[in-house]
Amino acid sequence: MDSVLTGGRGAIAWRAFLCQNLAVGAAFGGFGIAVLPMQELFDVGRGLATLGLALAVLVMGAAGPLVANLIARFGHRTTILSGIALSGIGYLLLALAPTLGPDGIYLVLFAYCLPIGIGLVMFGPFAASMLVSGWFQPNPATALGFVNMPLLFAILPVAGAPIIATYGLGTFYLLLAGLHLLLLPIAMGVRDPAEHSSGHGRVRATTSMRGILSRPVFWLIAAGGGTLSAIGIVGVSHLVAFGVERGIAEEQAAMLLSATGAASVVGSLAVGMMCGYLGAARALALIGLVTAAGWGLLLATTNIPVMLTVVLLVGAGGAGVFPAVNVLAGQVFGVGALHRVIGLYGLANLPFTFLLPPLAGVLHDRAGGYGPVVMSLIASAVVVALLFLGLSGMRRRGGAAAEMV
Repeated sequence: MDSVLTGGRGAIAWRAFLCQNLAVGAAFGGFGIAVLPMQELFDVGRGLATLGLALAVLVMGAAGPLVANLIARFGHRTTILSGIALSGIGYLLLALAPTLGPDGIYLVLFAYCLPIGIGLVMFGPFAASMLVSGWFQPNPATALGFVNMPLLFAILPVAGAPIIATYGLGTFYLLLAGLHLLLLPIAMGVRDPAEHSSGHGRVRATTSMRGILSRPVFWLIAAGGGTLSAIGIVGVSHLVAFGVERGIAEEQAAMLLSATGAASVVGSLAVGMMCGYLGAARALALIGLVTAAGWGLLLATTNIPVMLTVVLLVGAGGAGVFPAVNVLAGQVFGVGALHRVIGLYGLANLPFTFLLPPLAGVLHDRAGGYGPVVMSLIASAVVVALLFLGLSGMRRRGGAAAEMV
């Protein structure tokens, strides 16, 4: 761990950590505390008020291949600096939106969709992970876990809510734009792996998109990782309602949801380190098994200490899915193709992350309860665990079996 945080490579890791945290913390943590004030300010329904983040997530997934090409052509520093500037402009637009009256909601949707959504890809988890993957070869697992720790996501809601209550949404978004401005000189220190003194060489995509998409292993990783990510989103979306339906007080159910956020801070780092010891495929399999067992326990008990322990474990595992997928993709396709693989992975994930969570709500309504929903989550997590265990076995055996994927 010390080598991740010290020396020349450590400075790169810290810069990537700060970039990822501001991108995710401002977009997701900031949005969570702004929804209700935004709904009241613009006099719109909950659906329209929450649409902004959905648009940002949609663009974040769709723009992955484009940003992968930008990184390969112009390098990490240019891409990251451009993303910070673009995202900062988005928050300036959000700060101006309250001055437009009820029509300001359309400026909000535009800002989240384009400048913020694209900025999220250019300097957020995708770009930060690609940067440290190139610098920390041949084993980037711990560095990826550190960089993807969502610390600001956990802190910003607590710090930002009093600012909104006292000074209003406009001031809050101006402060977020100001943080982007402060990040720019820090990001100026980003260097591409080509400048690494140990001579790893610049990371360039060496596999075409068609070549990646033609390999079954890509779709196995996309389906498995996408399913685990979707299960995590279902949990965040439905955990409070699930707890209340099980007879738990709403305040206690909300506490369980808050615990998942706290767990994600350490979960990303823990899973990254686990990848280094077990291998990425087996780490993802373990996440699937823990997820399945966790939801089984949540369905079987209403004991709050037990449920709290379970959601901490499940939340920690969910936070580690993206770093583990990064490591696995690098191992299977090589670091030279990682930009394109992860860009396409984000695009392939959209059906899972956008369709499965609302389908869980439909299944709940049709079944009249969360029982079938939870059983579906358990079954899906077990299948994913078996998938990654099988992939791990093929990689260990090597030879013809590995080439088939």
